[in-house]
Amino acid sequence: MDAHFLPHLTSRQIATLPDKEHAVVVLPVASIEQHGPHLPVYTDSIITQEVLQRSLSLLGDEPGIYTLPHQAYGKSNEHIHFAGTVTLTAETLLHVLMEIGESVARSGFKRFVILNGHGGNTEVIDFAIRDIREKTGLMVFALHLFLRVAVPEEGLSESEKVFGIHAGDVETSVLLSCTPDLVHMDQAPHGIPERLLAQETPPFMGALNFAWLTDDIASEGVLGNPHTADPARGEKYLDDAARQTAAALKQVRHFSF
Repeated sequence: MDAHFLPHLTSRQIATLPDKEHAVVVLPVASIEQHGPHLPVYTDSIITQEVLQRSLSLLGDEPGIYTLPHQAYGKSNEHIHFAGTVTLTAETLLHVLMEIGESVARSGFKRFVILNGHGGNTEVIDFAIRDIREKTGLMVFALHLFLRVAVPEEGLSESEKVFGIHAGDVETSVLLSCTPDLVHMDQAPHGIPERLLAQETPPFMGALNFAWLTDDIASEGVLGNPHTADPARGEKYLDDAARQTAAALKQVRHFSF
């Protein structure tokens, strides 16, 4: 990752980088928020950084792809009633993204990617990229990493595919793969929201789009079943996400309207 880490360069080196027309600057954004009694509050950030690091390893010496430091704080107010959650408002996150984008443009870059690792950031990021484009002229892209990692097709029950959106099988599998010392499986609850399952009204994915806070539907902060987690599948999810992310970053370098 060091070869791609933009802040390791001096101001003069950044000013004189070649081919800024196609160079890509990546801002990873995630969250610090509760992930049940068994996973760390840094879960989304761990996953985002792990996938990005693996992506950059796959890209190797691919020129012109640079990363900014990870933006750990996101919009996590759905988890606000749980200890350890640190959240920004939508307005604050929007301002942060806008001002980082403006800084990227001032340094002469033309392509800016926001790599998102937290579902609660999605709408703000999708809103921000158009405004950054309009204000700076940058070509701006949103890569919503959590969508790639959190909806695998194999190894999950049907209820987990629909309701396992937070600290369930997938995220627990991934952390068992990359940071097993931070996982407390002896404290993992079963978190499929039975009332929503009975009504066939999943958060996000159903025809009935409703506002919810985590403690409305998950008293222990988990949406999913972590007991079926498997580190081998977690490793596969990470590798799949890394391959897709690396391919997307290459595509950004060559994208044109």
